[in-house]
Amino acid sequence: MEAKSIIRRNAYAAWASMALLFGVYAWLWYRAEGPAGGQDSWNHFLYARWAPFHSELLLDQWGKPLFTLLALPFAPMGIDGLYALNMLATLCTAWLGYMTARRLGLRNPWMFIPLFGLQPLVLANVHSALTEPSNALMLVAIVYLLASRRLAAAAVLGSFLPFMRTEGFILLGAMFLFLWVRSRARYAWHAGIGTLVFAVLGALVSGDWAWIVRQNPYVKQEVEKRFDPGHGGFWHYAEAQREIWGPLVSVLVMASLVWVLVYVFSRMKKKTPRELSQMALWLWWPLFLSFFLAHSWVWYSGTYGSHGLLRVFVVVAPLAAFLAHYSLHRLMIMDVAILNRILKVGVLLALLLTAYPGAHFPYPWESKSPISGYAGASTVQQGLDFIQREGLLDSQAGSTPLLVHQLPELNAELDFDPWASPDQAKSYYMWSIDKRPGQDWMPKGTVLLWDNFHARRDAPMGLHELRALGKYQELAYFPSDIDSVYDVRIFLKTQP
Repeated sequence: MEAKSIIRRNAYAAWASMALLFGVYAWLWYRAEGPAGGQDSWNHFLYARWAPFHSELLLDQWGKPLFTLLALPFAPMGIDGLYALNMLATLCTAWLGYMTARRLGLRNPWMFIPLFGLQPLVLANVHSALTEPSNALMLVAIVYLLASRRLAAAAVLGSFLPFMRTEGFILLGAMFLFLWVRSRARYAWHAGIGTLVFAVLGALVSGDWAWIVRQNPYVKQEVEKRFDPGHGGFWHYAEAQREIWGPLVSVLVMASLVWVLVYVFSRMKKKTPRELSQMALWLWWPLFLSFFLAHSWVWYSGTYGSHGLLRVFVVVAPLAAFLAHYSLHRLMIMDVAILNRILKVGVLLALLLTAYPGAHFPYPWESKSPISGYAGASTVQQGLDFIQREGLLDSQAGSTPLLVHQLPELNAELDFDPWASPDQAKSYYMWSIDKRPGQDWMPKGTVLLWDNFHARRDAPMGLHELRALGKYQELAYFPSDIDSVYDVRIFLKTQP
């Protein structure tokens, strides 16, 4: 009877926690001016929006094939559809993590929900069209299957991780370790199914049997060296723990390492293995640590287009929550009633109070937008207004001039297809301009909207390079009141 009462109380607490998360995320959606992730979010939306018209986009490794497929039914609703997808994915991750914690016998399993959902980085990126929230859901589903001893199903699902995000190859390696330790190496071959499926599909469509390597955007970045992604200290992500996991979860994660080492010492003394500690030792920590070390290395070495972005750690946010929960579990099994009550209330309050500043968001009672729109939106709009006022894109002699720019958001707002055939194209990205002497194929009358941030960084097309082409006349200049990096200039191609 007592066990049923505990289960019922935990279920009520879980539903209350889910309602809290939904309220926090709904407030964020209502107050945000744009998506987290900026132009990357708009780009992922464009892939899902136009994939039904260009089937090859379903295999594009920049768009992430599995995410594009998942986003297809949501894209007809516009960018809001992908906001809904990521909000749903985050809430489902929280719930499935709770179910996993319950299955593993963690004390107060409902606590996984705020430990995951109120991490600053999760809060900062739930309102987006990015791939990380869906990847987090996929990862927690794998952990749930492994906790349920459904090893073959977990291995098959894990085999598709690299096609949600490229780091999936790293996570797959850590999963191999778990399967091997569990003496279930016979399931390891299942973990290659997803890669094999996509490798064959990609080869058949592209005709390149090395497609899976050659078309990987991060490998291409290393080969082509089109831009400098920058680099920094090896401990960049550890030093940013306030914005990633938040101080409380970070402390609990490190405490879990101590508990795991204590468990290892007990096993050396031939004590009975414990399932929960086995999961922390052979699954959660290897997955978490391999992901952390890999990203720390690529940022330190300045390779694979890292940019030192923090948001990638949304992928392993469920693992941080499991490890933090494991630490709380070890404290709670001491069965000090007053300590357990203080821990539950204190943890929830601490998460709520630190999540917002960690995500650089105002608290709900402050009259500020949590996610501001693109700071250069004003000058971009001035540039568009000028183009329309001057009729630069009006049809001439049976054809419509092209608009060339480097802002995926513009294609989304104007409903331009970035992958249209040349005879139907209305827009190209600025990286399409061939800067080699005599090789610029853009037709006369092409209109360029050059912004001093994305065009210079992503194309890359510096102002001096554009002027050096000698075929583009500058028509207008719109300086930003905020920073010159948001300046916009309008050019017209006057020579074929």
